[in-house]
Amino acid sequence: MITIIIQKFKEQWRSLIYYFLGLLAYSWMIMSLFPTMAKMDLESLYSQYPEEFLKFFGSEQMESMSKIEGFLSLEFLSLFFILIVGFYVASSAGSTIAGAIEKRIMDFQLTQPISRTKLVISETILGLFNSFFLTVLTSLSIFGLSKIYNVEISAKGLIAFTVIATLLLWAFYGIALFLSSLLRTKIIVAASTIFILMGFYIFSSMTRIVEKLADYDKYSIFYLYDPEKLLTTGNININHALILFGIFTAGLVGSIVVFNKKDI
Repeated sequence: MITIIIQKFKEQWRSLIYYFLGLLAYSWMIMSLFPTMAKMDLESLYSQYPEEFLKFFGSEQMESMSKIEGFLSLEFLSLFFILIVGFYVASSAGSTIAGAIEKRIMDFQLTQPISRTKLVISETILGLFNSFFLTVLTSLSIFGLSKIYNVEISAKGLIAFTVIATLLLWAFYGIALFLSSLLRTKIIVAASTIFILMGFYIFSSMTRIVEKLADYDKYSIFYLYDPEKLLTTGNININHALILFGIFTAGLVGSIVVFNKKDI
């Protein structure tokens, strides 16, 4: 298993660096803009936006936009960060089974002295590490940039964000992995996962706008992920963390069961 993990990491490390550099550049832009934007009275600026627009992107209170936690959440962490790293996660999980079948390298992999279960677990370990790596480096970048631009942000809040954001990405990895065991092309797996991600996000956003849907917000996976609250309070809801990990575990187990019965 270790050999497979090392080999796959050698194949993926360049793309991992490219993703991080993109996230770093965007983090840098947001953090460098905030001190200037804060002087412009962000509360008044955002008050010109339709209330539904702010609620759609997760801002319940107008005054929160004048704080770095609210600004970061609206402009970066609530959707953009999850969408970018989510695409990486979906592509990575899609390559595990569907991508290998598509490239016709699965037959070769299965000739090696390793079971199908261990093959999936090996690539999953790497996928989980890579998503955790990107999340941690993004949080560290934000913390470092906050010192450069003299912006006050809680280290405890960033740790809470890192934990829940990582678990959210792992949950989507589990979903993508299960789809990878069912479908036969990497691009369809990635597109389907992003479609599910955006579906959950839009539904969660609509529950904040449409009064009749307000009681159904708990049915969205994004109910478990509130970057502004995590950054502000630094508190981790253990139940939310367990649910996200449970979704990942269900996806992993499901993919192994299907893959072991799958005729390559």
